[in-house]
Amino acid sequence: MTMPAKPILAPRALALLAGLLMPPLLVASLLVAPSAMAQAPLRPMSTAAIEPALDRPLGEPMRAPRTTGAIDLSGKQAYIAEYLLLVDLSGEVPAAPRAGQLLGVPLGEGAAVLAYRTQHDIAALQALTDRAWADLQARLAAAGVVLADPATVVREHGAVYEATDPASAPGAPVLLESKQGNTTRRYLAMAPSGMRLVPRSAAGIGLGNIAARVAYPAKRIEGLSLAMAINLSALDATGQRATSFAAPGGLPTLSPLMELAPAPSAALVHAHAQLALVNLGEALVPAAEFARLRRAPMDGPIPSNDPLLPLISIGRRLLGEQGPQRIDALLELDGPATARLVVFLTSAANQAIADALKAAR
Repeated sequence: MTMPAKPILAPRALALLAGLLMPPLLVASLLVAPSAMAQAPLRPMSTAAIEPALDRPLGEPMRAPRTTGAIDLSGKQAYIAEYLLLVDLSGEVPAAPRAGQLLGVPLGEGAAVLAYRTQHDIAALQALTDRAWADLQARLAAAGVVLADPATVVREHGAVYEATDPASAPGAPVLLESKQGNTTRRYLAMAPSGMRLVPRSAAGIGLGNIAARVAYPAKRIEGLSLAMAINLSALDATGQRATSFAAPGGLPTLSPLMELAPAPSAALVHAHAQLALVNLGEALVPAAEFARLRRAPMDGPIPSNDPLLPLISIGRRLLGEQGPQRIDALLELDGPATARLVVFLTSAANQAIADALKAAR
């Protein structure tokens, strides 16, 4: 349902991002030498740490990433059934050793996998999700897009896909796993406060209510699912981008890239009755730093759903079977920097949604 993505950082988007992150005179440091900045301590993610990002004006002018596909809302009463924000939590990504090492660990020849995990403050993520939802409302209003109240439409006409599942909440995370090629990511599923999500599996949200699917076109009604993913673990082409955040004991570190990407098995905009989609046609990848990757302590929990994977990997190598060499890593977030980038990326996605819905009218 999603198309292959390619990274972009257009000049206008860079200028807007620079306004969110730092004074304009320092724009070049976003692209050229983040590692040349002074070593700085990480500031933990918390609702207090992200307040400056939350206070950014809603609906600021923003270049939208390129999209593909279209939907038709001409003369129709449309409503948003769900707004799904997936936030990277843990997974395994291919990595490129340099000089036979990765995060200071000597490796033999062959492929390597970086198995990462992070810890999220779900209350802070909820505040960022609520801010993203409010930003979308501002962009829809500016675009002249008027939508119906979902509760009223569902009560009177039923739903092709009814949102009945809870999203993540403090103490009750909701996870979604995605495997694409050699990359596995596990996401926290977030939604605006008070909103529920359409039930879905790894294959998507299924066929839904067939009777409502037939009735909606005749009644000129349409339901919409909106979804996006924030990946926190993208690596540069060499896998060796250094971080300017100080590491405990001077341990080797890497600086990951954050990206706005298509949500797995979903679309940026999914028109329920039409089965029509608007997809992100490219990933939006700012160069700014927000986190560090470092080797996980040997006595820490293994960032995987299967604690036997490292033992299986060792066993295969002893038997002469080639498999990727695994390095367990901690992805440690700087709260303010992470929040600034999440605000930037969700605002860009929201602008793409607003543009798509305006064009659909």
